[in-house]
Amino acid sequence: MKYSNSNIIILSLILFILNPFVLFAEKKEIPINYFRAPVDFTMTLAGNFGELRNNHFHSGIDIRTFTTGKKVYAAADGYVSRIKVSATGYGKALYIDHPNGYTTVYAHLSRFNPEIEAFIKTYQSHKKSFAVDLNLAKNQFVVEKGNIIAYSGNSGTSGGPHLHFEIRETKSEHPLNPLLFGFKIKDTTPPKIFNLYIYPKDSLSSVNGNNSRLKFPVTFYNNAFHLKGDPAIKLSGKIGFAIQCYDYLDNTWGKCGIYKLQLKINDSLITKYQFDEFSFDETRYINSLIDYGLNISENRRIYKTFREPNNKLDIYQTVKNNGIFQFKKEVKYKITLIASDNKNNQSKLSFHAEGFSIHKAFPKAEFTKIMNYENPNSFSNSQIKASFPINSFYSNINFDYSTRKDISFLSPIHSIHNELTAVHRYYTLSIKTPFSRKSLFNKLLIVRINKKDELVNEGGVYIDGWVKTKTRYFGDFAVTIDTIAPSIKLSNGLKKKNYSKNKHIDFIIKDELAGIKSYNGFIDGKWVLFEYDKKNNRLQYYFDIRRLKRGNHQIKLTIIDFVGNKSDFTSNFYW
Repeated sequence: MKYSNSNIIILSLILFILNPFVLFAEKKEIPINYFRAPVDFTMTLAGNFGELRNNHFHSGIDIRTFTTGKKVYAAADGYVSRIKVSATGYGKALYIDHPNGYTTVYAHLSRFNPEIEAFIKTYQSHKKSFAVDLNLAKNQFVVEKGNIIAYSGNSGTSGGPHLHFEIRETKSEHPLNPLLFGFKIKDTTPPKIFNLYIYPKDSLSSVNGNNSRLKFPVTFYNNAFHLKGDPAIKLSGKIGFAIQCYDYLDNTWGKCGIYKLQLKINDSLITKYQFDEFSFDETRYINSLIDYGLNISENRRIYKTFREPNNKLDIYQTVKNNGIFQFKKEVKYKITLIASDNKNNQSKLSFHAEGFSIHKAFPKAEFTKIMNYENPNSFSNSQIKASFPINSFYSNINFDYSTRKDISFLSPIHSIHNELTAVHRYYTLSIKTPFSRKSLFNKLLIVRINKKDELVNEGGVYIDGWVKTKTRYFGDFAVTIDTIAPSIKLSNGLKKKNYSKNKHIDFIIKDELAGIKSYNGFIDGKWVLFEYDKKNNRLQYYFDIRRLKRGNHQIKLTIIDFVGNKSDFTSNFYW
């Protein structure tokens, strides 16, 4: 049977209405109300999907729990496919695969349900490691929708008690926006816009006569957003725009990320993007979506509406001429930016600008060499070697280098370009050092001196007079030595070392430079499981009646940093 075009359109509409799915980005079908909430109380959020973070997008929603120990439920039928425990990142996390092709993730947990908790502790003891990452068979832990699978916590790099919840496509492992799946989260509050930024994009362009980024504060009155003071804006040549804005949900103070951003000039859509999905391989491209230098210098993350040539984010629906607009002399323009949230609450900023022309190029700052992002690049002299793979940068850069002496280090300080420019891929960095004590070669490392004058360990291996490492940062680098062992301090020590009424022994462990690489604890000569909370420098052993009898015991800790410095702690105690 043959169908006319009109019949096909009608049939498609009927199938769409009957299908219990919603389409986004013309790619995915999202099941509405398939998943239940992972908690048993009204959900309010401290963070949402796509929110701007340092070097990555937020890949889920952060459900406020206010305290630890809240019950966490399986969002749908499935099986536990992965258990991961770490002192950083997601901390204690559980992954459940579902028969409809999705995986849910529950992170920053305090503990798992009794069955899973007993299993993972046995596995950790077998591996003699707190940090584990275990993939499981389908039939090992089968769960039903609504089963208690864990309890909320504050583990890993969590900044406070909450449940991090994700929905991923199982096959690709791409995180999807959970707010598209029909969860009941109240949001009647539109985003708020705080600042507008305008960028000249070459040496022939300007903003009010300036060839550098200009900020225009935004205010709200008469039920709309306006540029504060209604300034005259004159634009010449190739121009890009960005805004600082946040979304605010009802019943929560958290600053969340926007869902969608649009730029229109004279009512023509120039740029549109939204946060439905991304891949973890793409997430570092956030450093091109934001103004990386502004984030480093002012801790201010903004949304750009223009795209650098090596920005490979797949969030754009429209981006004409990479979002860069050519402003012409004596032409008047209306510019509108529209920020939206998942509930389609919108905020608009509209203003007028006039095009004008300049008659000469602005002078460029001095630099050492041009590096093309499409090519491998390198820089070297008698004291330093830097080798950059293809696509290390988001656009071509005017690379700069300088050096200065500092007796605090074993090498000069090498200023490799500047810390306000993002580097996307790891590059190889080698710095020459005159250090000659062979017995201490393994204690040498390269440090990065950040804007707070803090030393950040970038690692390093000594090879024939050079210390070599890999890094993804520009900035100031030097060679130093670390011979200081980690410190160990008993945090909850008691008189007479009696722990009979305690649930755990608590230590504070720190290393000031290289960082802690490994930690092992022993009671009466046998390895025992210590839990490491890196953000609080806390190491804890929880007394286990199944593995430890009441009576007198001896505890020993061994802590080793990344250059091999070692500390031991030994003490007797009663439990």
